[in-house]
Amino acid sequence: MSIFGNEELDEMEPTVRVVKNSLGIDLGTLNTVIAKPSGDKFDLYQIPSVVSVKKDDPTAVLAVGEEAKKMLGRTPEDIVAVRPLKKGVIENIAQAQALLIKAMEIGIKEGESVGRIVIGIPGDSSEVEKNAAEEIGRKAGAEYVLVISEGLAAAIGAGLPIAEPNGTMVIDIGAGSTDLVVISLGGINDIETVRFGGDDIDQRIVDLVEEKENVAIGIHDAEAAKIEVGMVHSSADFENLTYEVMGKSLENNRPKRVVIDSKLIADAVEPIIQEIIGGLNLILERLPPELMMGVYTNTVAVGGSSRLKGLKERIFDESDIPIKISDDPMTVVAKGTAIIAAEPLALEPEVRLKAMK
Repeated sequence: MSIFGNEELDEMEPTVRVVKNSLGIDLGTLNTVIAKPSGDKFDLYQIPSVVSVKKDDPTAVLAVGEEAKKMLGRTPEDIVAVRPLKKGVIENIAQAQALLIKAMEIGIKEGESVGRIVIGIPGDSSEVEKNAAEEIGRKAGAEYVLVISEGLAAAIGAGLPIAEPNGTMVIDIGAGSTDLVVISLGGINDIETVRFGGDDIDQRIVDLVEEKENVAIGIHDAEAAKIEVGMVHSSADFENLTYEVMGKSLENNRPKRVVIDSKLIADAVEPIIQEIIGGLNLILERLPPELMMGVYTNTVAVGGSSRLKGLKERIFDESDIPIKISDDPMTVVAKGTAIIAAEPLALEPEVRLKAMK
C-alpha cells in the first residue's frame, strides 16, 4: 500500500511498517468516514457527523451518529441535535471528541487499542484548528495523531501520480468547503480553499423552493433531491429530471407536495460553482508552466457534490481543464488518511525523494 507506487519503498523499514490498529478518518461536516487498512484494501465505515446534547449543557452528549441524525429538527425542548463541525472547522471540542470516539469504536474491535489515527481537514485550516483536531484525537485515546490536508489525502486515496514532477490536481468538494490542491514531487505545491460546498447547495435548494413555491422543505429532502436529480449549468445537454418531496405550505401551514427539477438545482448550485471556478482561476493564475501539463492530464474531482451532472463539463467550459470524477468520491479522503496512518513517515521530504529515485 505504497503512496508512491514504488516497490523499493516497501524495503525502507521502519518507514512503511504497517502498525496494527491504524485508522484514517475524514472528519467531515456532513459525514465522518473511517478507513482501516486491511492488506491492500480497506475496511470502510461511515457515520453522520451529528451529536445530540442537553440544551443547557452542550458538552453532555446523549447520542452520536445515525441515532443523533434522526433527531435533527425533531428533538424535544431540552435536547438539541447539532453538527460539531461547520465549514470543515471544529466548533465544539467536546462534541467533536464524542464523534471521533464513536468513529474509533466503529473502526477498532472491542478491547483493542488505537495505535495511530490520521485526520483530514481543510487545507486552509489555521494552526489553532489543526491543534484542535490533534487534541480531540489524543483525548479520544489515540497514541499518535497526525492531521493532513484533505486535498493531499484525496490525491493519495485516489491513486493519483503524486510523485511525478509534472504535477496533479484534486478538486475536493466537501460538505462544508472545497479544496483545490496542486501536488508535485509528493508534496503540496499550491492550495486554494473555498468555504462553500454541498451544505451550501442544500440550503440554496431549500431557499429556492421557498421562494418559487412558497413551500418549506427539510434540508435532508433538499440533499436527497440533489443526489437524485442534481445538475450544474453547462454546455452539455442533460435531461431535466424531477424529484417529489413533501413540504409545508407557507400559505396555510398544511402539507404540500412539491416537485423539484434538475434546473432548479442547477440554479441553486450556480453561486457555489462560481466560487469554485473562482478558486480554480486563482490556482491557474499562480500555476508554474512546468506543472500545466500534469494538471491538464491528471485532475480529479472528489467529494459528494462532484457527482452532480455537468460538473466536469462546466469546469472545462470555464478553464479548458478536462477533469475526471473519482469512482469513489465519498471515501478517497479517508482512504488517503488510512494509507498515511499505515506509513506515517512517508510524507517526510527525505523519504519522498528517496522513494522517487
